[in-house]
Amino acid sequence: MIIQEPGFITPQVLFLGSRNICMYLVMGEQHAMVGGGVAWEVSRLESQLDHYRVDREKIRYLVVSHAHYDHCGAVPYIMKKYPHIQIVASACAAHIMNKPQAIEMMRSVNRQTLNALKRPHRVDDIPLDFQQIPVAHPVGDGDHLDLGGLTLRFFQTPGHSRCSLTAYIPELGMFFPADSVPFPDEERQDLTVSANHDYDDYLTSLEKLEPLAIRMVAYEHGGVLTGKDAGSIIPRSLEATRKQRERIRNRYEELQDLGLLVEEIAGKYHALPLFQLVPFDTLRAIIGRMVRSALGLL
Repeated sequence: MIIQEPGFITPQVLFLGSRNICMYLVMGEQHAMVGGGVAWEVSRLESQLDHYRVDREKIRYLVVSHAHYDHCGAVPYIMKKYPHIQIVASACAAHIMNKPQAIEMMRSVNRQTLNALKRPHRVDDIPLDFQQIPVAHPVGDGDHLDLGGLTLRFFQTPGHSRCSLTAYIPELGMFFPADSVPFPDEERQDLTVSANHDYDDYLTSLEKLEPLAIRMVAYEHGGVLTGKDAGSIIPRSLEATRKQRERIRNRYEELQDLGLLVEEIAGKYHALPLFQLVPFDTLRAIIGRMVRSALGLL
């Protein structure tokens, strides 16, 4: 089962945002927000926090899973509006989110998308331009945040990106994979693999997560997976990832044309709702690296 409507998942975890861009508020004695969202959803986020009467002063942390614009785009606004909130990310993401070239790229994508969606560039008189993100808590394997009654444990899980970080609440069996674990596709009854940066790393990261007792999977795109589908997500993800790599290799043998293969696979990904906001040229470049990685050409 997939929960795609925002609201309380458990009495201590609130699903915010939308089915396409998901953020989560984990509420112990102190609160942590998981997922950095996008600039064009900050008005919705504020309305939801008001609706559920969330005391912003209790939100002490914001966990950024990785340095892709659709996972950290709302962070500059949140930092300005709520300067007491401390940013948590991997050391690698902390480095990327302070690199001038990366900042300019994400600023450009944010502006283009705000314009395309006809959304304002300021909310509460705070500009939505992307800016550098200082990380107060660089974390990795074995690190955790004690929220008082709930614990966030962290794992470095590169593969989708080199800076990917996942989180787990052992008290609830709730796992926050961001894009480090394949997405469920209800229509195709399949999993969509996102080994964008490195296939071997993606598989190694999934293997690292196998021991976790998972009861809920809170994605940053698509909502929350529950029940037996959540409990079996890691073994099914390993199988789906290995099968996709084999399909890519077999198709390359048939086509003998890397460019044609990338175009074909990028077209399939772009047809999925989760990727339709991504400019096709950007998606083609992402898929190109994934294909080369699957073929051992990096």
